[in-house]
Amino acid sequence: MAQIPNLDNAPINLISIREQSQKELINILKNIQGKKCLVIDPKLGDSLSLIIQTSLLKEHGVELRHLSADHIQTDCTKVVYLVRSQPNLMRHICSNIHHDESKGLQREYHVYFVPHRTIVCEKVLEEEKLHNMVTIEEYPLYIVPMDEDVLSFELDLAYKECQVDGDTSSLWHIAKAIHKLEFSFGVIPNLRAKGKASMRVADILNRMQAEEPVNSSDIIMLYSMVMPEINTLILLDREFLNIKNGSIELDVSIMGLQQEGKKKLNDKLFKEIWDLNFEVVVQILRQKATSMKQDYTEMTTTSQSVFELKDFVKKLNSLPEITRHINLAQHLTTFTSKPSFLGQLDMEHTIVESQSYDIADPQAGAFDDGPAPSNPIFRRHGI
Repeated sequence: MAQIPNLDNAPINLISIREQSQKELINILKNIQGKKCLVIDPKLGDSLSLIIQTSLLKEHGVELRHLSADHIQTDCTKVVYLVRSQPNLMRHICSNIHHDESKGLQREYHVYFVPHRTIVCEKVLEEEKLHNMVTIEEYPLYIVPMDEDVLSFELDLAYKECQVDGDTSSLWHIAKAIHKLEFSFGVIPNLRAKGKASMRVADILNRMQAEEPVNSSDIIMLYSMVMPEINTLILLDREFLNIKNGSIELDVSIMGLQQEGKKKLNDKLFKEIWDLNFEVVVQILRQKATSMKQDYTEMTTTSQSVFELKDFVKKLNSLPEITRHINLAQHLTTFTSKPSFLGQLDMEHTIVESQSYDIADPQAGAFDDGPAPSNPIFRRHGI
């Protein structure tokens, strides 16, 4: 279970975004009076754990369950499904309702789609002749604060949907999320996009701004003269190392471990370096390894008190952690040393620094044809 991140030092008020998402979910639960069973899509459960505590849900008469192919076991007469808009999840819901019917159980069913309902999912209910038995609503969770300067759209299937299925709804989702940010922090005056998917997001966002202007509200008009809190938005078609809910899952061989399988990386050192420039990470790891070596030299060449010995042993406990990250850094250098990576990095720096938009670089053309983002993340750069 992921921990709710500390957002106190965020450059913009991300706490307000989290609190708004909390409030919307609590209102959903309050509107369904009495004890209810909240059945959550497992992937969505990971995202919710970053914005609300389980104890707070239980305070509102909630019995928690995860949606799966297995039938839900509960004594509650009201069942609330909180799911992403995916047909396979709808089939699990239909299976549960049919099972209740076969047992003669009468329940009140609510389905809240995150972040919005889709015709495809409603069609599944119609085909199963359950549409009239279910109350359909939406929970508009478009964006999740992951850290002080990172917001995630939680669209882990975006690459497959865009590239394989031809479904570009994730791009609309991204534009909608950014537009919601503008209602909180003002219209972003500078927008740059590089790549086919990013250009599409920019076009959708421009249409949304025209159809639903941020300054159309009377309340917001009072603050229309205030400078926007986000000055520049840079959209790039890019794939990211698959960080999920504040941790990353890697093959153990990459980290130099002997056992087989995968291991989650969310230790103390990971939280310290995960969003730093890769060159800075190498410097930090070198400093930690050098410090460890110096401590060892002192232990073997000078007399140490019991307290100093204890302190050294305590430091040794971090050695496996440092070793894992050194092995991972070594693995990543096979990618960061490639000319293609360095060329792309130079182009991105040029865009961020606003030196030039139309870059005469062979990598720029290749970048335009790159894949849609597999895990799109909107990040506010401190520039």
